[in-house]
This record gives sequence, structure tokens and C-alpha cells, in this order.
Amino acid sequence: MISRRALLSQASLFLVASVLPAEAAKPRKPQPPNGQVYLFRGFADIFSTGMNTLGQQLKADGVDAQVMSLPNAQTFARRIADRYRVSKDARPIVLVGHSLGADMTFSVARALQPMKIPVALILSFDPTGKGPVPANVKKTLNFYTGGENLWSPVLPAPGFKGELANINLRQGETAISGIGHFNIDKNPKLHERSIKEIKQALRRR
Repeated sequence: MISRRALLSQASLFLVASVLPAEAAKPRKPQPPNGQVYLFRGFADIFSTGMNTLGQQLKADGVDAQVMSLPNAQTFARRIADRYRVSKDARPIVLVGHSLGADMTFSVARALQPMKIPVALILSFDPTGKGPVPANVKKTLNFYTGGENLWSPVLPAPGFKGELANINLRQGETAISGIGHFNIDKNPKLHERSIKEIKQALRRR
């Protein structure tokens, strides 16, 4: 026979559970640290609309990503460095870009090097040059669709000891059918991988 006290206890538990919002019972998805995540569009903002889409996807996943046109590398690097020094929430730094925007990722990283500011991750989509990737960059993934002279593999700068992968999207196991310079920034598979890499970089701070 159940005692009166036990009945009251069970009733109280049922009442508390019924008034709690359903969301409170669900485990909350851990959010990655803020860091500084910048996505650079290419020439005249015309051919790099995939950066806008990727930025929106990152924000939907809780990443405070900023999408922008081509800034002045030196001035922008000083802004990044100031934020980096003031708050741990401004670490780590992730740079992403397409075409001339991809070139900008390396320019900004080079400008940060004499300030002794590390860059956790660069994701470059078909840069027009070969980098180089400066020594203060920990990891670079370069997705390219061209040959040896344009939209090609990037090179490490002297002293680089990080991780560098040049990923050929036209040949071999990494090839993607129909990929080219003017749609590489919009590819859903590359967006998915980029989001994964960015989140991993933010958690490694």
C-alpha cells in the first residue's frame, strides 16, 4: 500500500515536470567559441555570392562570421590584432575567401605575422596567386580548380610549419563534377566541409 507521503511526493514531481518548458528538458547543443571568422568576397562582389551563403549557414550554427568586400590588408589586420589582444573571445582567427578574396586571406595573415598574431585556419577557394602561406598560419586548406598558373596550388612561405593541403577539385578522388572557378564558392559539399573545419578550429583555441 502506497503511503500518503509517497503519493504527495510523486504528485509534486509530476506537477513540476508539467510546468517546465519542453525546451528545458532537451540537452542544449554546445556552441563553439566566438573567435574572429571573416569571409572575403572576390572582385566587385559579383562572383562570390557563395561566401554570403556560407556566412549565413555559419551564423545559423552559432558562429559569428562576418562576410565582407576586399579590405585594406594592413588596416584590417591591425583591427583583428587589437581585438585579439583585448579579449580571449576574439580568439582564434579564421580567414576564408574566394578568388581575390582568397588572396586576401594570405595578405591579412602576412600582415598579422610581424604583430605575432597567429591564424588558426585559412580556407581558400581558387586564389589567383600561389599564396604563399605565412609561418603564423596553423592550418590551410586550398580548394582549387585550375592548373599551375591560375587557380592553382598555394605554396608555403619560408618558416611555415603548419598543415597545408592543396585539394584538386578537377582530378582524382577529390574531384567534383561540374566544378569551376565561378561556382566553387557555392558548392554545398565544400560548404559542409568548411563549416566542420571552422568549428573544429574554434574549439581548438
